[in-house]
Amino acid sequence: MNKSIRVMHFADTHFGVEAHGKTDAAGLNTRLVDFKRTLLHAIELALKEKPDAAVFAGDAYKTRDPRQTDQREFADCIRTLAEAGVPVVLLMGNHDMPITQGRASAIDIYQTLRVPNTLVLREPGLHLIETKNGPLRIAALPYLSRAALGTQETAERNIPAVQKMLEKKYCSWLADIAQQLQQQPRLPTLLAGHFWAEGARLSQWQSGYLSDTAEPRVPLEALINPAWDYVALGHIHRHQNLNPGKQPPVVYSGSPDTIDFGEADETKGFVLADIAPGKTKYKFIPLETGRKFIDIVVDADCDDPTERILAEVRSHELRGSIVRLTYSIGESRRSLVRDREVREVLAIASDFSIARRVRKDAAIRNKMLTETISPRQALERYLEAHNGLKNRKEVLMQAAEPLMQRLENEEAEL
Repeated sequence: MNKSIRVMHFADTHFGVEAHGKTDAAGLNTRLVDFKRTLLHAIELALKEKPDAAVFAGDAYKTRDPRQTDQREFADCIRTLAEAGVPVVLLMGNHDMPITQGRASAIDIYQTLRVPNTLVLREPGLHLIETKNGPLRIAALPYLSRAALGTQETAERNIPAVQKMLEKKYCSWLADIAQQLQQQPRLPTLLAGHFWAEGARLSQWQSGYLSDTAEPRVPLEALINPAWDYVALGHIHRHQNLNPGKQPPVVYSGSPDTIDFGEADETKGFVLADIAPGKTKYKFIPLETGRKFIDIVVDADCDDPTERILAEVRSHELRGSIVRLTYSIGESRRSLVRDREVREVLAIASDFSIARRVRKDAAIRNKMLTETISPRQALERYLEAHNGLKNRKEVLMQAAEPLMQRLENEEAEL
């Protein structure tokens, strides 16, 4: 009877994201420092659980051509796992994939240098790795770009057609890998993939760009296959299991750290999975992320808007946090906000931004509108004073005439 194999599953570290960061005394961006600290903490927690292997499901960096500093910091994290005797599997994600076929990716260096205890998965296929607790079979399905279809295959095809072709390619490779597994001895088997699975919930941050693209979506039924015992996915930053309570678990680990305010409401972390044929169990390990993202919204349309804003801002723990302040105010009171005081209070945050939403007055009141003039005269003067309605005055007055006559008749009856 096969033993279970314990695997650390993590993904989407995106070293190189600098939004809301600044350069520290060592010359490093504070967001890079945050991401590395969080990942090292995840590795520390995982090592306490004595994992047999670690599977990184893609997107090590923000860009395909990361800076040397970003590569150094990520490599330091991977080294910590490898030197602890944990085999590390690195799957290619879309941010890792070179834009031109034949070019090296930023994670190929681990394979080129034959870094001990590391395996780079760039192509679909099957791999067997030996762990201290027995063999683990990895079925790999990295991100497929349009280039994977070939120039002739995509020539003169529109974007939706290419999307469908990529989805068919994913399904074809999944079916092929599953068929190969039927001819192999039964071992604990993990499918590692980097793509958007149908039914996965996006974070608000990813919704802003993925939903507007022709990103292929892999059907869930293609992933729920008894050929593998656990599906370790990357690409979607929100942790979730798309096959809850059933085998195999189809799990996005989510990203270890918060990238932007669009992910501020998500719990970040990684997954520990005990993989056994038909009996896999897993648990999500939440992480304290590098920075708190605090979104402050204030209705400051009052006699002392500055004090109302400051009272709300001071009710939060700002030190070291990333803060976004949005306040709304009427046009007539916008000059009452003492911006300098607000900025001085926010200065203890790691980073902050201020957005002001000015509400226009609901109506433009002409000084000559008094109770001494008739409703018809009042409407006429109002239309004259409103630039957006002035050119339509005649039409609007004609439309209002039946109402004016009815109003005059009702007043005459009183």
